[in-house]
Amino acid sequence: MNKRKRQIILAARKLFINKGFSNTSIMDIISEANVSKGTFYNHFSSKNACLIAILEETREESINERIKIGINKDPSDISVLVNQISQLLLISRKRNLFEIFSSIFGKTDREIIDVLEKHLMLEVNWLAKRLVDIYGKEIKEISFECATQVFGMISATIRILMISNKQQWIQPEAVVKVVLGHTDAIIHRLLETKEIIITPDIFLSFHDEGNEEINLKLSIIKQLQLFNEKLTEKDSEKSVEIANFLLEELQKSDERLYVLESIFSSFIKVFENTPLTEEVNEISISFWRYLNSKKNGQ
Repeated sequence: MNKRKRQIILAARKLFINKGFSNTSIMDIISEANVSKGTFYNHFSSKNACLIAILEETREESINERIKIGINKDPSDISVLVNQISQLLLISRKRNLFEIFSSIFGKTDREIIDVLEKHLMLEVNWLAKRLVDIYGKEIKEISFECATQVFGMISATIRILMISNKQQWIQPEAVVKVVLGHTDAIIHRLLETKEIIITPDIFLSFHDEGNEEINLKLSIIKQLQLFNEKLTEKDSEKSVEIANFLLEELQKSDERLYVLESIFSSFIKVFENTPLTEEVNEISISFWRYLNSKKNGQ
């Protein structure tokens, strides 16, 4: 993401939180971002598009964190799943999405509703697969029903706690852990009764792998090529060497996953707290998804 587009997104997020989505105009965003009208429309077609970009960015970050949490961990370890589910809530809190949603409650138009609905379907699809990782293939037919119940219970529980305690935020891990405990009982019950409403076929059109490994790999290579072109004499010799080594390894047809994982961890570390940190974070979203996809395919 280029600098101007990020400026606009940050300005829009700030205004949506402080003024509310409905009370924020495109001219407000342009003024806050300190960009021209033409620059705004080069990146976004509307105010809705700004909000959608914020939502997509949040989802991408949560996917990235989930994948990193699962690297080299036992997929059947329920504590790993607790941490992964909690990430979306933690990142939403960090990005103040709850405040933004409060300002658009009851006023959201179809374009934004479509994005929110798509995200929900993808979340349920992801969780259904993770529940199979934990409980085994025998729950595959009921996994989507269970995943739907999990998200419903988490959402309602946190909402009730926030209302009753008049708190702005509830730590999600404890809630997620208790809800998954309830789900354990639900799974055993459904295996006996087979009484489900949410069936696997509902999710046939929702796949969370993007355009699969090849396109994802090409995208990462392109990102790294553009990134490496920006490196100058001001960047340390070590950081340049790691960036070039990572690109070379990715361009191999028989790339070594354990090497890629090690190099990328070093790549993130050497660019921490530098002007390129944000761009490295964006590359990492694609990278961890690619690595996870490769590992799952082995």
